Amino acid sequence: MTAATTPFDFSRAYERIVPRPRMPGFAAVIDGIDLTRPIDAPTRAELRRALAQFEVIFFGPQPLTPAQHVALAEVFGPVSGGSFFERHPEMPGMEMIVNDAERPPGIDVWHTDLSWQPEPPMGTVIQIVETPPHGGNTCWASTSKAFSALSPGLQAYLRPLTATHTWERSGFRDALARRGTDALVEAVRRYPPVSHPVALVHPDSGRTCLYVNGAFTKRIDGIDYRESEAMLAMLTAWIARPEFVVHHAWTAHGIAVWDNRCTQHYALADYFPHRRVNRRVTFDVPGSMGHGNVNAEVLGGQTLG
Repeated sequence: MTAATTPFDFSRAYERIVPRPRMPGFAAVIDGIDLTRPIDAPTRAELRRALAQFEVIFFGPQPLTPAQHVALAEVFGPVSGGSFFERHPEMPGMEMIVNDAERPPGIDVWHTDLSWQPEPPMGTVIQIVETPPHGGNTCWASTSKAFSALSPGLQAYLRPLTATHTWERSGFRDALARRGTDALVEAVRRYPPVSHPVALVHPDSGRTCLYVNGAFTKRIDGIDYRESEAMLAMLTAWIARPEFVVHHAWTAHGIAVWDNRCTQHYALADYFPHRRVNRRVTFDVPGSMGHGNVNAEVLGGQTLG
């Protein structure tokens, strides 16, 4: 069972925007703002507060220029180098995820973007500018809701643990192996495994979040490998429970912003071979060193953040 929730009076907390939660304490649609116009300081502060409170926020269709899209990302943090998708020709900080019959979708797996980096990005702003006739939805899971629903004993067990994250856990290794030993060795040298807390305390909300994912988490540190494998299998399945997941249907030019530290996401690939175009801008934690551009050549040009 999940923890009890208390109805929240949003009229007292927000003056510039109107959040409408999709689930208790998670995933809110934001009304009352025109993102095509400059965003003033009080509104920026409310948007940051809403992201911390709801972990993923959505806006109705508002066609944004690349510059407006980047400006929205900068409300939450400095623009990051992102992953290794192709770039918008006019805006290098904007990635283009274009899928069609020739470019099948390939991110239909639960993951946290770039968790194999020492300082993963804080979050991402995406806008689906072309939608398929059917399907192409995206799911987000609240890893704070997932943690709070665990038994107190299991929470206590997880709190002191760390886990190793690596790109080698995903399909990158196979892609590099096909390119030869030199490419594989260079990737291992440039992007060594990193460890992060299993139970990550979110610095803004104070919630504890499960920070493991099936795409990049290799093992839980300091315990027997059999215990680690069993625990990771349990936790990754637990996070994907419907009680913690919002299933979002896109309308062309709809927008989503998520916090990478307390969510995982899954882009459904059910629309193949139809066309879907996603513009995305990633942002870092304010004041962090960031992670810069991930070298697509080193990691075989794959497309999983």
